Amino acid sequence: MTMTLVETVTVGSGGASSIEFTGIANDLGQDLQVVLSARGSGGLQAAVTFNSDTGSNYGYVRLRGSGSSVLSQSGTTTSIDAGGVVPTSYTADTFSSCSYYISNYAVAAPKSISIETTTETNATTSYMFMQAASYSPTTAISSIKLANSSFVEHTTASLYSIS
Repeated sequence: MTMTLVETVTVGSGGASSIEFTGIANDLGQDLQVVLSARGSGGLQAAVTFNSDTGSNYGYVRLRGSGSSVLSQSGTTTSIDAGGVVPTSYTADTFSSCSYYISNYAVAAPKSISIETTTETNATTSYMFMQAASYSPTTAISSIKLANSSFVEHTTASLYSIS
């Protein structure tokens, strides 16, 4: 397996409401992976959409643990809300660790996505999310958007091709 960096986006001063990878070629490899290190004012979620699609085309099964409780959820939605963002109310200068793995991104079939995220904090609560998701359209993924009310400066997302 070869992992090749395609692009890295780092949020500058003033923050940003989203990070987007566009013009993703369909011949990069078999799979894609987005690695996110994030902090933001929009809570724990990074809403992920593909190809600017905000229809109800995203399914998920999620398990979230906080160290003191566990929550499981499933459903269909208009984006994949996968955790991955440390809220600005958490310990200063802490960022998340998040990985989105998209299998067979260019194949003419629905896409499988696996997501693992951990929020970092030195306070009383941290969260870990594990999620299996799907994207039902059969078109190749040519853009990936990660959104939060406000990603803060130094939030970084990197897109890798896997072959």
